[in-house]
Amino acid sequence: MTPASIISPDLVNELVETARAAPPGDLVEVGVYQGGSAAALGGVAREQGRRLFLFDTFSGIPHADPERDHHKVGDFADTSLDSVRAAIPDAICMPGVFPDTLTPDVGPIALAHVDCDQYASVRACCIALGPLMVPGGVMVFDDYDALQGARVAVDEVFGGRVQMSAKGKARVVFP
Repeated sequence: MTPASIISPDLVNELVETARAAPPGDLVEVGVYQGGSAAALGGVAREQGRRLFLFDTFSGIPHADPERDHHKVGDFADTSLDSVRAAIPDAICMPGVFPDTLTPDVGPIALAHVDCDQYASVRACCIALGPLMVPGGVMVFDDYDALQGARVAVDEVFGGRVQMSAKGKARVVFP
């Protein structure tokens, strides 16, 4: 059974098309929740012979900054590593707090979908994944337009390099 996504179908379709058009490299998602958008990326990974890495605690949001973050510790806990693995068996699941779970075998990365909702997590993704991106690779930020902490984190690291997609999602294309 394919897990449902809390991301709209239009945005999932745009993410899939971005992944399909990305240069050779791994697909990465940080902030998997129940695996809806990850399952869609898994289809691209299978079609194109790519690896899909999924990073999440699989037990809810691990930390929150009361000044910058909307979600509380423990939000999105109604998921599990086992359910995501069952839905996307060929994905490489990396349970724990990112970037502690980032290993040297990840990359080069063609597409990184950053959907971890919190300032510190989004900033950690920008810093840790940026150097692993291939030329022409794309980092997509699901929460840039909706959550202040995510926007601040992305702007601190990438500033003027942020572009908006046709559907209004922030992204950075790597040179």
